[in-house]
Amino acid sequence: MRRLAALLAVVVLTAIAVPASAPELPTVHLYVNDLASPGVLLSDEEDSLTGLCFEIDDRTTAEVAILVVNTTQPYPMDTFAVETFAQNGIGKAGRDNGVLIVVSVDDRAWRIEVGYGLQGVLNAAKVGRFGDDYLSPAFVAGDYYGGLWDVTYAIGTEILNDYDPGDTGGTPKLWVLDWWMVVLLVVLIVLAVVTRGRFLLFLPNLWKRGGFGGGRSGGGGAKRGF
Repeated sequence: MRRLAALLAVVVLTAIAVPASAPELPTVHLYVNDLASPGVLLSDEEDSLTGLCFEIDDRTTAEVAILVVNTTQPYPMDTFAVETFAQNGIGKAGRDNGVLIVVSVDDRAWRIEVGYGLQGVLNAAKVGRFGDDYLSPAFVAGDYYGGLWDVTYAIGTEILNDYDPGDTGGTPKLWVLDWWMVVLLVVLIVLAVVTRGRFLLFLPNLWKRGGFGGGRSGGGGAKRGF
């Protein structure tokens, strides 16, 4: 009994001493990421928003990302938005011209996170007003697409009118060639030839969703509930 009690004590102390690791933050791709279950955006709505974000990127180099989740918990909304922005490097490297629009469906909250390079164009008061005008009313009515389209258009218009991107650096790429998959495909082809086709050859996807450029957030922006 004493040994059992000592063993239980060790287990309890170990559990207390080793805190549970924080859950991973989501990976955000160019440009629309509806990770809610069930999703709130239809396929054509995602395509429409992607096209709008692409146009903003192409004309100004600014990267606007949309992220919809069920909840940000256990992170508070502010922490979740700032850390997700930083982890995914939204905005061009050296320009820090990214915007992250986070919508938490179950928490009934949103936040617009703005990178360093755009805070002179999109200050907290301005993006807060955009969210109050476009996001909250639409979300209360269940129109997630309408709210996201209107706020993204307003943000994009503001950037286009007041932000000087300098050299735009060419058209952004939504999809990039994954060279690891190319190497894997070559290896599979060689194995298939050597084994005279008896090796199970499959064709991997050689393309992957493009990522953001590596911008930083200054913690600027605005959040609200709805």
